[in-house]
Amino acid sequence: MSALDTSSTGLPSFLSPRMVRSTVLPVMRQRAAALEPTLARICSYHLGFIDEHGDPSGAARGKLTRAALMMAAADGVGLRPEDVRCQAAALELLHNSTLIHDDIIDADELRRGRPAAWKVFGAGLAILAGDALQALALRMVVDDPGPGRADISSVFAEALGLVLAGQARELTVRLGPGTGIAEYDRIVEEKTSALLECALVTPALRAAQPEHVLTALRGAGRHLGLAFQIFNDVEDIWGDPAVTGKPVRSDLLRRNPSFPVLAALSADGPAGERLRRLWQADGTTAAHLREMADLVEESGGRHTAERLSRDHLDSALEHLGRAELSPAASDELTALFDRIVNRTP
Repeated sequence: MSALDTSSTGLPSFLSPRMVRSTVLPVMRQRAAALEPTLARICSYHLGFIDEHGDPSGAARGKLTRAALMMAAADGVGLRPEDVRCQAAALELLHNSTLIHDDIIDADELRRGRPAAWKVFGAGLAILAGDALQALALRMVVDDPGPGRADISSVFAEALGLVLAGQARELTVRLGPGTGIAEYDRIVEEKTSALLECALVTPALRAAQPEHVLTALRGAGRHLGLAFQIFNDVEDIWGDPAVTGKPVRSDLLRRNPSFPVLAALSADGPAGERLRRLWQADGTTAAHLREMADLVEESGGRHTAERLSRDHLDSALEHLGRAELSPAASDELTALFDRIVNRTP
């Protein structure tokens, strides 16, 4: 199939969401099902392949964002989707391992509209299931016989280490007006950007691209992660739950210092001072959360966050332009970056 073929969405047909899913999901399903039976059941449930009773389910609705990025980048360096199919599936499994663990850490009872794995099978087994997906993902890239295997395996291991470091830092570093934005950026770069960088760099390693291409793609992934997370923080406070898939203002409820909140807590003036008092209080009512959201906006937190998200997206695209990918792939990645950050159709 040539890169000129397009789907009804206007995308190259081998990069359409349907094609990404048909390429990656069967690998994920097969490899998860081959785990130890109990772990296989939990992982397959989390991935949406089966229901809580073990019966087939049509709930596999993940966006496969990282797989889509990897396949588009592969096209940009002259590879076919199947050349990175194993790595794309492994990266999605690795990402899902973090979701299983995040649900436990955050006590989130729902994932993609269904009870989270830990609510169905218990926290202990869910932790092991997440660990099993991590081990499986690394085994997949280590065992793959294609070019660049050693470097790709190293990038996957490094990305996993960064994600774990970011998760630990998020739980131990008390973010607030005194810590500044730098610590927030570091956590996001580890928890979010690391896997996006892995998605973009893996095809370049497989195609033996020069170091300046790898550097450009890493920069694109780093800024894309920051743009996405900051915009996601804005949506948590002011977004539509039907779009975000989570309750509105959940970060405020948990006193999670997201970027708009950090910016507002650091602001001078009556609104910032009032927000700092409410932030330390125990109020969890809808009125209390709504007042905090209004104060974050009045203090300039929302405006600052939206502007910085756009700036990071622009920086991601600048780095992408230096990666010397094919024009068609660059156009597709540009559109994909925008969809990831701004949730455009």
